[in-house]
Amino acid sequence: MAPTAYRHPLACSHASEPGAPAAHVDLLAALVNGDFTTPDFLTPRPESPQPRIRDELNGVVNLPTTSILKELDALWDGHLPQALRGPGWSVRSRVIEAIEHYWSHSFARFWVEHRSILAADIQYRATQMAAHGLAGALETLSPHVRLAVDQLTAVSRVGTSYAASLSGRDLVFVPSFFTLGASYPVDPTGPPMVIYPARGQRSTSAQPAPTGARGGHNLLSASRADLLGMLDGPTTTRELAASLGKTEQAVNQQLQALRTSGMVEASRSGRCVLYRRTEVGEDLLRMVRAHPAADHPIVEPVHLAGPHV
Repeated sequence: MAPTAYRHPLACSHASEPGAPAAHVDLLAALVNGDFTTPDFLTPRPESPQPRIRDELNGVVNLPTTSILKELDALWDGHLPQALRGPGWSVRSRVIEAIEHYWSHSFARFWVEHRSILAADIQYRATQMAAHGLAGALETLSPHVRLAVDQLTAVSRVGTSYAASLSGRDLVFVPSFFTLGASYPVDPTGPPMVIYPARGQRSTSAQPAPTGARGGHNLLSASRADLLGMLDGPTTTRELAASLGKTEQAVNQQLQALRTSGMVEASRSGRCVLYRRTEVGEDLLRMVRAHPAADHPIVEPVHLAGPHV
């Protein structure tokens, strides 16, 4: 949200987009103060290794308006920018609308590729922790993060530093494309979390992958739409094959085509490979269901909006 501060190409794409309303740009800029601090509700602690933007936005929607206003007031020490003034319900609505628009214009069409970079970073950190312990893993995040017994500290180069007790509490590592160094919650009494620059960012770009590379020529048939519709939660090939009355080999071929197109993602749990829809797949499925057409049973995969910051 502070494009000039970050090297990542996605960070500066929103303000330059012709479709970015000035009000949205002003509001997003107001969510970052002069110390590059943002309110904690914008960076919620993930509840799973692969959180989804809609779940995170729903978390903001369900927050008490007073909590949101309190965080914004603390962000600006009581001197709110004009973009954040007004009735609480209006401020909340405008914040969510701006974030959704920000996602749609700056992230949605790139997110499948970028998300894989974050997933790879999480695996790397897990390996580091297994080999060197929590303290050793923290040292690889940033030289400004330290662990002394059960006390986590982080020294900020521009804003308030951080100190939180880990006694009896889980620490969550969160890789990000949009932090210059270690970041952390504003409220040290909340669940401990460290946000840090993800490894491998230089291999990404703000240019969408070529259609052929993303499987754009693989069309979504009625059978693939049915398969996509069954992936509400993590599901195995065997479970899908049994439900559809097809062989596991046939279902696996369909899944791989959907995965190549960015509509399905896979994760391993023990010996099982679990598949589920991505946000790209959810948006495409929603579009197909909203506009069924017997004379157009095949729909070309596209990348639709699904907010995330």
